[in-house]
Amino acid sequence: MATLTNPIEETNLAARFADYVAATANNSIVWGTNAYPTSGSDVITSTVFGGTTSGRSPGLSAADIKNGSEVISAANITAALRAETQAYMSIRNLRARLNVTGAGGNTGTRPTAGIRFDQTNKAYLDSDRLYILGAVTGAPVAGTSPTVVGLQSYFVNLRTAYTTARDSTITITRNVCHSSCHSSCHSSRGRR
Repeated sequence: MATLTNPIEETNLAARFADYVAATANNSIVWGTNAYPTSGSDVITSTVFGGTTSGRSPGLSAADIKNGSEVISAANITAALRAETQAYMSIRNLRARLNVTGAGGNTGTRPTAGIRFDQTNKAYLDSDRLYILGAVTGAPVAGTSPTVVGLQSYFVNLRTAYTTARDSTITITRNVCHSSCHSSCHSSRGRR
């Protein structure tokens, strides 16, 4: 875990920020491109996921905060930290549901129509399902020098904004004609 230095240095600031939003976002991801919500057949497939259950690697660099020898500005810090937080907004709660629409010909463990799988877990979704970061208070103010205490407070506010977004659940329902498309379709071929 990094600690902010005084005076503020861009490399140190990027490392410390990773302890906030990135660490929170990447903790306990259950579903991603390597682990789908399943129940006998895939409920949701890879097309809705943006990464693995390992999470997203930090993308914030010193160059995002300070370009060359320029002074670190409030605007650069705010823009860089908001952009990095926004990049994690696709790691959030997913309610995955499997709905069997056909009533006849079902085999296996789900012979009746209706919702057969309904679970909610943290998932790394694709950018099409990105939650948009709203206003976050405590950003560094133009014309004033950023402080360790002020930045720490802003990091907490960004993490809180992320957590609020993460806890808003997106629901994706997959409709299938029968509980086991493979066995139902192949079994019916002999009857044709």
